Amino acid sequence: MKHIKQGYGGGMSKLLLGDFVTLIAGCASVASISTGTGAMPVHERPTYNSPQQVVYRVDEHRYITLENYRDCRVGGIMKWNDDRKNLHAVIEKYPTWGSGIWQGKFKIDPGDERIAIATFGCGDKNCHVWINFSNDGGLTWDAFSSESFSHSYYSPNRNSYTRSDIEATEVRVTKDGYIYVIPKNKKFFYRYRLNGTKDQSPEGTATGDERCWPGEGLKLGIKEHIDWVESCEENRVRKPPFSPMEPGKYDMYDLASIPDVKTPSSQERFTCDPSLNPVVEGEEE
Repeated sequence: MKHIKQGYGGGMSKLLLGDFVTLIAGCASVASISTGTGAMPVHERPTYNSPQQVVYRVDEHRYITLENYRDCRVGGIMKWNDDRKNLHAVIEKYPTWGSGIWQGKFKIDPGDERIAIATFGCGDKNCHVWINFSNDGGLTWDAFSSESFSHSYYSPNRNSYTRSDIEATEVRVTKDGYIYVIPKNKKFFYRYRLNGTKDQSPEGTATGDERCWPGEGLKLGIKEHIDWVESCEENRVRKPPFSPMEPGKYDMYDLASIPDVKTPSSQERFTCDPSLNPVVEGEEE
């Protein structure tokens, strides 16, 4: 089922129309990616003899490693490790156009089965925070994109505004499978949920959650659907106090409703030691 990313203004009709057509055409199941394959399409890349390093530690038993990377700026293979299970599963390989390490803030209090990890990748036009998730304790992984950023982050001069936007964006993951993405301006947030099934469609995690979504049970035509959502957006309250929500829904402007999350290790950002595989002259981005 297609996740509809929230939007504003006149662009919403066009966005919702395309996604709504996808919805009424039926919900296609997307199989989870098996251990040893990547979460995004992979092209042939050189093999780098770079030492594996821990880039994020969740707790005493669980941690994320990076290997086969050119240097800390260009991501390689990221793995989820759980020593209690002797599990070392690939989260993703070689995100397009850049580092797999998420540059913003990241906090997770993972459950035994539902886990989500923030990574970073760019396409032809924009960069995104990617949410890599598992519903089976880290054995298999899939992914969907969330907040987007200007592609200029990977320009030769590394746009400083884009860098600061990324570094100020936060991702929180709760043990019951909720994922919160809080953009730089801290005026609104996105919430996604893991449903606990191994074949969950990666982009179906948020449909029906947000206040300005009429719900899958309502029989609306395309025009009526768009009119309802746009009317809700135009008239909704964007500052406290907020009206009560139906069970299972959230209001993207109610920042006070975001739960505080603390990683057991207290780590809040990914790290990468550049001295283990220094940048080679002539290979700068």
